[in-house]
Amino acid sequence: MKKSMYLLGLCCAGALAPAFAAPMDAFLSANQSNVVGAVELEAAYDLVNSTVDVFNIRDKDASYAGTNVGDYHGAHLRAGVALTPRIWLDGSLWERQLDYRSDVVKIRTWQLAAQYKLVDGVGYRPGIALRAGAWGNYSNALTKTSPTSVRGQTLDTVTVGSPKDNQFQLDLIGTSTIFANTELSMFVGAGTSKVSVGDVSASATIGGCGYNLALGATEVIATLARPCKSLVTSTITVPNSVYGIDIDSEAQYRANFAHGGLMLNWKKNDWQVRGGYQYQYLKRKLIDDTISNRGGSSYQSNHTLIGEVKYQIIKEAAILLRGQYMTNQFVGEIPFAYNTLTASRFGKRYGFLSAGVLVTF
Repeated sequence: MKKSMYLLGLCCAGALAPAFAAPMDAFLSANQSNVVGAVELEAAYDLVNSTVDVFNIRDKDASYAGTNVGDYHGAHLRAGVALTPRIWLDGSLWERQLDYRSDVVKIRTWQLAAQYKLVDGVGYRPGIALRAGAWGNYSNALTKTSPTSVRGQTLDTVTVGSPKDNQFQLDLIGTSTIFANTELSMFVGAGTSKVSVGDVSASATIGGCGYNLALGATEVIATLARPCKSLVTSTITVPNSVYGIDIDSEAQYRANFAHGGLMLNWKKNDWQVRGGYQYQYLKRKLIDDTISNRGGSSYQSNHTLIGEVKYQIIKEAAILLRGQYMTNQFVGEIPFAYNTLTASRFGKRYGFLSAGVLVTF
């Protein structure tokens, strides 16, 4: 029951966006700086709301049009350094805040990767690089303050402690010059994912009295939260079987994924324009079969488009504006938000904007 309540708690997150490969993979390139000690730093603010939703992606949704559901804001910091002419290291940290009516979901994302250039590109012959990376998401807690019902049982609130996911992936990247000032990059990769969660608590009204619920591995223990005149009993124990949810296969699970895509990069004088596309397919152990067997819709793939315009204001610094669009929200990018009860929410489009500065030295 402990993990089954986790599924309920994540309903608030699943309605917004979260669960793709590492952030920004659509911009993978074999051509990083080959100047030893060269450093790149990017700082940006990320946002989506009704004001910047210029394509009306959210307002076309019958359920959430006109609400704050899906509002997103946060920031990220990315850094990279050339250790040798062939070895490039980079990492990033993301702070994400997603709104769902009166609830706020705060998620932190981290990423680390090392890239080794196997072959230098000459003319149309592509440069080839091998990239190994790790990344993940975590949150201190996810709380759903509105009532949640499952199989006739209603919970007033649900709080999930320390949900997280960790991923490891390997990519092969090729980049070549196809026109003057224009590069084409193509990439393929695969990886593995693990989703886990900590303690879960909830509150409910039983027999007219308020109870706090301790959600264990095999049972739920409800303890009276405050004095109640209509008290039936101060402690109630309910087996997890009442909810009919398999803990291990629906809340904590492993997955494998494969992805591929391409990126065009045009640069001339002080201007640079990039456009990237990525397709990802995920195979989750048991969870998607469970969803299908219950007559639900699972989402095992995602198409992601990223576009960026950058302008060099001085030799060492540039400003940028970037947009990201996903056909199935963040499927794959924040895996811990995807489970048997939230999967149906991921059949929605989603996108956000980033504006920031890139410094090189």
